[in-house]
Amino acid sequence: MKRKDDFERYLDARHSRRLAAEDRYLTRQEKKEAEADALIGELERGGRTVYYINQVDRRGRFTGKIIEGPYYKLVEYLIRNNYI
Repeated sequence: MKRKDDFERYLDARHSRRLAAEDRYLTRQEKKEAEADALIGELERGGRTVYYINQVDRRGRFTGKIIEGPYYKLVEYLIRNNYI
């Protein structure tokens, strides 16, 4: 009987650790998305909102190029390319 209790306690502990790790991950993602929000600009073109970011080079200087696209793709681009 004791082994069954130990095993259930072990599974509960693993589940708790997994939930805590998932919570930490989601918190980090939300923080990165909030930082990315500051780097995304909005334009009105033909009555539609167009989102854009200014591209930078490896040294952090603006290249003069802009990337346009849907908001969520720009956030993804900024995180993937270490703008944040």
